Amino acid sequence: MNFINCKVINLVGIVFLLLGNGFSQEIKSLDKRKYIAWTVDHMPYHILVEDAIVDYNTLNTLDNPRVKKKNKKAPILKEMLAEDLLIIVQQKKSTKNEIHEIWYGNGLNFNIIPREIVDWVLSQDIQEALIEKDQYLNSPSDVVFFESENQRLLASYSSRFSLWKQHNFVLSTEELYLRSNLLQYSANFAFGNTLVGLPGTLFGSTTMGVGTRNSEIGIRFPAKINLLSFGDLKDNKLLREYLGLYSKVTIDNMFSTGASFHAQMGFSFFPRSSTIASDTTFFTKNDITPEDEFVNIIDMYALFAATFEAPVKIPAISRVTFTPGLHYMKVAHRTKDKDDKLFNRTFYGYDYNNKSYLRYGDGENSSTKEFGLYGRIDLMTDVGKIPSFLQNVEFLNFININKVPLFEVSLQHITKLNTITSVAANINDNVSFSITTYSGSDGGTVKGGWLPDSGVWIGVRYRSDF
Repeated sequence: MNFINCKVINLVGIVFLLLGNGFSQEIKSLDKRKYIAWTVDHMPYHILVEDAIVDYNTLNTLDNPRVKKKNKKAPILKEMLAEDLLIIVQQKKSTKNEIHEIWYGNGLNFNIIPREIVDWVLSQDIQEALIEKDQYLNSPSDVVFFESENQRLLASYSSRFSLWKQHNFVLSTEELYLRSNLLQYSANFAFGNTLVGLPGTLFGSTTMGVGTRNSEIGIRFPAKINLLSFGDLKDNKLLREYLGLYSKVTIDNMFSTGASFHAQMGFSFFPRSSTIASDTTFFTKNDITPEDEFVNIIDMYALFAATFEAPVKIPAISRVTFTPGLHYMKVAHRTKDKDDKLFNRTFYGYDYNNKSYLRYGDGENSSTKEFGLYGRIDLMTDVGKIPSFLQNVEFLNFININKVPLFEVSLQHITKLNTITSVAANINDNVSFSITTYSGSDGGTVKGGWLPDSGVWIGVRYRSDF
């Protein structure tokens, strides 16, 4: 169980037990025009509600003399755990400082405290404090407005761009993600960045950062980690000797449109040089080793994109997501001598037919930089369902899914850079395997042959909650 962003949380089950001693309630979707809902992300306020439920149960047990005297059974609430998601629901046009409903649970199963019980559990002071949501950390919630079980399951599944994942532990061939339920911070170690078109060692660094629900900031440090990769990625032409910084920002439900905005940016620190290597004679004059003649540094990258769910209906497909945007990259081209001193390099090869050097644009450019159009499509099969034709295949009996789709497919294209496609298969709710293909773009953003023409690699991902 975990306490996570309600934008990616869902509900399961149509009927569940809310209160003890036979008191039950049916989950009903609320009208978004009439109500607002938000999660309580600030732990001290979360503890207020936890303690209030404990106090309420203590006062209303059958052993309580007051209850015995009244000769009636008091409904008992299920205990709220520290990692439970807590959602407050209020009427939009209510003239009273009162809470309409309280939802709490693990994101899949919820307990609901209805209006007629709220006043028994929370004092007026606590209700007013929770309603003043601008005084503490919170997030808008759409959980209470989903109408079907499949929609709720679907909403629980984290987007590829999500900074706050639905599980507090994720280990894959691309990242190690750890999140604290109590501190409300996460730690993320990434071994590449497929979203900006630089998977694996092509990213030129490994990142380590600290994140919140909507932002992440960290360090890019020189390290070559590329787990389970196949094919020639030509990363030997990337120079990894310098630190850098990176940041990520996500704005969910931007302008109440249902679309989410995503931005990523990173850059490197490296010494500048005024000396220019204008032709290959520079290599022989300065005794440059062959492996140091053509080296590149990812000076800066940036991505600005918006994600929205496409209103299309496809058989066996539960969700189709489009992500258009803009992509920027600047790559510095250098030559390095035996003393690790860098020199600007204005060419990347020699054209023997024309007997001239192939240069990075006009003049004495020692870097390439360009904006590109970004496009990504993600689709998922139905959550928790295995197609009938696969159910009859005996050797696939090991597949057991309930809360995840069987297949996740993505297609990402960045003009003048590359195209990356991926197909992931979940064998259970925690483990998935994927195969990813890479195809470079001729005459693209970063000339010089350090980007591969193509590549294929296999990935694995494990998700869990601790």
